[in-house]
Amino acid sequence: MATVRENLIAAKALIDTPEKWGKGAYASGGCLCAIGALSRATGLDVGTVEMVSNEHRALLAALPDGWSPDALSAIPDFNDDDTTTHADIMALFDRAIAAQVEA
Repeated sequence: MATVRENLIAAKALIDTPEKWGKGAYASGGCLCAIGALSRATGLDVGTVEMVSNEHRALLAALPDGWSPDALSAIPDFNDDDTTTHADIMALFDRAIAAQVEA
């Protein structure tokens, strides 16, 4: 069984270039959003990520200031925000992965 850290790394790898990452849908045209990537990395059907998984909690905790770590929709909202860039999503995963190393 993969660790939370391993699943976060695998999810990040699925969207590691801007061409693989998308907004507005868990999966569309070969692209995945942050939750879609997390779903696929943990072996779930895309879009059916358990919103209380340890991986989900790790991403919530890594959200930048101003995004509620308690709101279940915070990750999709952050992913789909007009101002969010691919670099922002990569940084989100980096923060979540780093926190797992420290845990």
